[in-house]
Amino acid sequence: MKKFFIFAIALVAGALAFTSCEKNQEPELIGKVYHYRGVSDVWDGTPYEHDVYIALADNHNLTIKLVNIKPSDDAAPVTLYLCNGRWEGEDGGYHIHYDGTPQLPNGKPFSQWESFDIDGWCDEAACDFDYHINGSTMAIFSGEIVND
Repeated sequence: MKKFFIFAIALVAGALAFTSCEKNQEPELIGKVYHYRGVSDVWDGTPYEHDVYIALADNHNLTIKLVNIKPSDDAAPVTLYLCNGRWEGEDGGYHIHYDGTPQLPNGKPFSQWESFDIDGWCDEAACDFDYHINGSTMAIFSGEIVND
């Protein structure tokens, strides 16, 4: 009986040790990654510069990392991830589409927007897309490739 009790305590201690550490849930950018720097022209605000990373997986899954994007004109910039989007390639470029809820780098959803979608065209030199927040066009991003 003592052996089972000691084993049970060791099992609980091990489980607590593994679950007490919060793992970084930042999504990986899998596939061919493009880095663009450009300006988002905001519908009711001041245009601002930020970076966009677009990862194109072989299975046509799309992950986008928006760095220093502003949810509103007076808000502090945040980094958001858009996972499980889609891309289709055509004649030297690719069309991107995402519709869903962005997530923060810690894996939690960015709850300030009820709905969010991106639609645009990119290639190895430039990227242009518009994004809609809660059904309205909120900004148009226009950027050029950054050679890291």
